[in-house]
Amino acid sequence: AELLCRVYNYDPLTQLKNVRANCYGKYIALRGTVVRVSNIKPLCTKLAFVCGTCGDVQSVPLPDGKYTLPTKCLVPECRGRSFTADRSSPLTTTVDWQSVKVQELMSDDQREAGRIPRTIECELVQDLVDSCVPGDMVTITGIVKVLSTEEGKTHHLEN
Repeated sequence: AELLCRVYNYDPLTQLKNVRANCYGKYIALRGTVVRVSNIKPLCTKLAFVCGTCGDVQSVPLPDGKYTLPTKCLVPECRGRSFTADRSSPLTTTVDWQSVKVQELMSDDQREAGRIPRTIECELVQDLVDSCVPGDMVTITGIVKVLSTEEGKTHHLEN
C-alpha cells in the first residue's frame, strides 16, 4: 500500500519572477492560472531488467522517468552486464503523468505596461493528474528542477 501526502496552505508563496537557480531542489509554492494541459501519459518509475547471462530479474528505479540500465547482475556468482527491459513484469511500475503550463498572475499595472506574463511547466503525477483545466487559478507546491529540452534548459516544478 502507498500513502500519498499533500501540503496545503504552504507559505510563503514565491513569485514566478523569483524562481531562479537558487530555487533548484527547493520546495516552493506559487500561484497562477493554468494555460495549457497535456494529455495523460504513463511514466515508468521502476523498470524490470532480465540478466542476459543467468536470467535473474531486478527492478531499477528510474528517477524522473529517465531510462537507466543496471550496472551489473545482483546474483553474486553471475558477472552478467547485458540486460533486457521487461515492461510487462510485475516489478515494472508506471504512474499517470501530465504536464501543465501555469502563467503568473499579473496586476493591472503590469498588464498596462504590456509585459508578457511568465510561465512555468509543472508535472502532475498519480492522483493530481486531470485535476485542473485551462483557466483554473491554482496554487502549486513542489520541488523545482531543471529539465533539458531541445531548445535548451527550462525551469520545471515537480509535484
